[in-house]
Amino acid sequence: MMPKTNRLFLLACTAGLLFFAFKLVRFQTLGYTFNDMYAFIQMSCSYMDGRPFMYDNIWGFHHRIHNYYTVLFWGPLCYLWGAYGLFAIQALLLTISYTLVYKRLQERQVPAWARQGLLLVILLGPVAFWLNDHPNIGWHTELTYLPFALFFILALTSRSASRPYWVISTGLLLVLIKEDGAVVAALIHLGWLALTFRKESDRPLLQLLSQGAFWRIVGTWIAIFLLGMFWLSWKNHAAKPEPRLQQALALLTQNVTTKAFWKEMLFLLGAVIVLLLPAVGFLALLARQQSARVVWSWLTIAGVGLIALTALNFVQSVLYYGQPLFYLVSLTWPPRFILVWSFVAAFLIACSLIFNDRLPVRATSGTTIALVGLWLFQIPIVYIARPDIPPLKDWVSLIRYRPAKDKNPTLIQSADLAAIKCIAAQLPPRSSVFAFDYVMPFFHRHYGIWPTGNAYRPADIAIIPTTDPQHLAQTSAMPKADTTFRLNAYTIYTSRAYARYVGSCLPDTGSK
Repeated sequence: MMPKTNRLFLLACTAGLLFFAFKLVRFQTLGYTFNDMYAFIQMSCSYMDGRPFMYDNIWGFHHRIHNYYTVLFWGPLCYLWGAYGLFAIQALLLTISYTLVYKRLQERQVPAWARQGLLLVILLGPVAFWLNDHPNIGWHTELTYLPFALFFILALTSRSASRPYWVISTGLLLVLIKEDGAVVAALIHLGWLALTFRKESDRPLLQLLSQGAFWRIVGTWIAIFLLGMFWLSWKNHAAKPEPRLQQALALLTQNVTTKAFWKEMLFLLGAVIVLLLPAVGFLALLARQQSARVVWSWLTIAGVGLIALTALNFVQSVLYYGQPLFYLVSLTWPPRFILVWSFVAAFLIACSLIFNDRLPVRATSGTTIALVGLWLFQIPIVYIARPDIPPLKDWVSLIRYRPAKDKNPTLIQSADLAAIKCIAAQLPPRSSVFAFDYVMPFFHRHYGIWPTGNAYRPADIAIIPTTDPQHLAQTSAMPKADTTFRLNAYTIYTSRAYARYVGSCLPDTGSK
């Protein structure tokens, strides 16, 4: 019989490979056409091509917008494999963090029902799957908050002599993801401290405020957060535009007294609560044999963390208020909600590890039914909270390895896509390409351009629908084309220097 450790490793590797394969199929069937993922690919490796540091053709000097420094770690992989490098990193980080969490729960003798429920409901449930899929976009650096938060709570609960070094290194990784990583790290750190205080003492939780350790942790993380914000502000003032925080606060001041603003924000807050219900249900299962004082402590600690992170997301969301897609990029947008879910996952792991001796040893039939219900319940609530979740017909298309049904069939004709795939393979890998959204995934290893006016240089080649409903051919990103090629639904514009790459894929198509 295979040892438990080997079986766990095999299952983890299988799950990681399946997730990686899922991301590849979603990507190759044109499921990720929005521009953010391509911005991360470009900014991660722009310096390797002599371009400005962390520069992308969508937003420009991205290091002036956010402190996105962990993307530089993935730069070499993005340089070689484009989006596939990001998917590989995401699958690897999730696989390692989930495996280490489950292994730690086993070692601390957390009951099987609790560790399996935590894995299946919180880490592998539909809510977590939706977050890691990130519909329409596919990847954001904030998605790494979840695995790095798990590494951080594992470091905090470690009993090894090297624990301080792991706490510092994993905390630093959270900080380097983005400027608000210090807030996530602070809340996880304080949550761990409060849970440890509750386990070791019957004193009121408020007495934690008299502990020197509490203020050292608070002071350290506040200093790190302010340092990150000062650094970001300095970079912005040096470049003249206002920092995003300043813009968001100005918009908040303008709209905070209007009914329309609060109507929309309260609806989104309700969606956040709905998405958190599975975690609340799992916490209730953990709390069954705890004393009332412990349960109230858990609710207080979790409540403070959730309120703080939701308030943070609230302010960040206001930056987009008034835009047509505000409801998609606000409180329940994966790069925002992942902060909340990462804290929740770390908090539940800490509760399971610190109070492992007070959890029911055996699962009753009611517990099993509840866990199954908490998993199944997540499917409808994700659809309720997020209007961009693919409908059933799109999942069917994915299984059949075809683009989703919502795409204009005229622009995804098989002959056109085959020719464009060929062109992507023939072009030099670092070419600048201005392409319509549907076909941009084929050029993920190139420098894709969007019509935002921030292209580092004009395109070497442009692939635009012949009808051009978005008037893309009128933008400054267009190449100085002296040669055009016609497909069924697209027109390809290029210079003579690049015409040979296109011509090799279109032997029967004339140019002019």
